Amino acid sequence: MSQTRRKRPFLLRAAIGFMAIGFVLTVAIAVRLIREADNLPELRTVNVERRDLVITVGTTGTIEPNEVVQVGPDVAGKIIHFGTDGNDSEKSIGVGSRVTKDTILFQLDPQQYELGLEKAKAAYRLAQADIVRLQAQLQQARRTLERADRLRSTNAQSDYDEIVTAKEMAAAQLAVGQARLDQVAAEVHHAEISLAQTTIRSPIDGVVIDRRANLGQYVSVGHPGLFLLAEDLNQMRIRASVSESDIGKVRVGQPATFTVDAYRDHTMTGRVEEILLNARMHGNFVTYDVIVGMDQPDVELLPHMTTDVEFEIVRRNQAWLVPTGALQWWPESEQMVQSIPENSLTAGDDPNRPVEGQTAYVWVPSENGKVRPMSVRVGIDDGVQTEVVGDGFESDLPVVVGVVTRTTLARIIPTAKTLR
Repeated sequence: MSQTRRKRPFLLRAAIGFMAIGFVLTVAIAVRLIREADNLPELRTVNVERRDLVITVGTTGTIEPNEVVQVGPDVAGKIIHFGTDGNDSEKSIGVGSRVTKDTILFQLDPQQYELGLEKAKAAYRLAQADIVRLQAQLQQARRTLERADRLRSTNAQSDYDEIVTAKEMAAAQLAVGQARLDQVAAEVHHAEISLAQTTIRSPIDGVVIDRRANLGQYVSVGHPGLFLLAEDLNQMRIRASVSESDIGKVRVGQPATFTVDAYRDHTMTGRVEEILLNARMHGNFVTYDVIVGMDQPDVELLPHMTTDVEFEIVRRNQAWLVPTGALQWWPESEQMVQSIPENSLTAGDDPNRPVEGQTAYVWVPSENGKVRPMSVRVGIDDGVQTEVVGDGFESDLPVVVGVVTRTTLARIIPTAKTLR
């Protein structure tokens, strides 16, 4: 009985001793871990995003109607008046005026063409009178020849030959006179056309989008584009200028978005319709015109508006995106929870600068300031964020993009830090 009582205090003291030793070891390990964590740099992280990623090529362009008709004179002259606006009889036709086919756009001074027509008509009447004279001469030559035929036996052969020749010459002169009459008739017709062309009319139903003429201005033959007419302002397109470095990325049928300064917060859509081969030289810089067809906009667009155009080159819908810097950051060995297997990267993979199609790693914060790797396949990037494909991603998952290192200043001011 007494021996049992002596053993109990001994066992109790032993148990307490073991518990004390265990507590001390636990505290020592915790202190060591805390010290190790304190020695590791502070991590900078950014959350993973899931959204659409679109790679675009940007440029500028100008809105223009699908079909533009340039109207100019076919004769030279001075503009004496413009046509009347159909919506306001006191206003002359100008930019924005709606016109119908054959509406008078402007009138040139017809005086010199009226004089030219009178001259041509006078020449025609003179040629007609000359025809009458030549016909009379031919008739006289024929009668003389008939008389000579009846008296041929009494006339010398030479006299008879002269009479025949005179008749033939009269017939030839009449033919020349008839040709001259036809020529003068053509001159009359030309003068009538020239006079009619002093009145310039609209060739289509449409809207005046530009007027480049003034009252009293003298215009020459074929003066281009005094009036620019558009058939339908609801059907317009964009003529964009694309540099030679980007033109290889643009394809017919490619989606495009654009904005105009008048509706800066409104993004409109369209598609590439045509890539023109008429390269434009700007010093050593070459551009190509690209025609973009616009989807029906819900705002009013006007010709010659400047547009900011974005051609959609590549699109990834609902892609996992990380900052490009997250793929370029690599931890020190003491920061890793586990090391990367040597055979995890294939030949050609660059862990510091991975490109599309390569295997890379992003690093996720773990316990005690350390990081663990996540293997990913690198996708497209827009220079700021990169598409990654892999397992284990979820919304708001933090990935490491760098560390915060304390500088000498931080020893004095604890809040002073340097980002790396």
